[in-house]
Amino acid sequence: MWQSLKLATSQFFETYRGRKQGFLVGILVGAVILNFGFFNTMFAFFCGFIGLYIGAKLDGGDDLIDKTLERLDKILPDKFRR
Repeated sequence: MWQSLKLATSQFFETYRGRKQGFLVGILVGAVILNFGFFNTMFAFFCGFIGLYIGAKLDGGDDLIDKTLERLDKILPDKFRR
């Protein structure tokens, strides 16, 4: 019985790699929410996604500082422009 359960489990994790990763991420997110709370966890994920976005832009060769300053020039009043 244990041998067949072990074989079925190993075949499941070899065949369904995405399901395994989703399961492990779900367990991890659930543990973090239980330990730190929902809003603290969402804030950490939000900061992580912002970092991911900035990193992807930097990898793509974008000059974020110039683009940010250009956007601020459009938004801010005249007395705050460079």
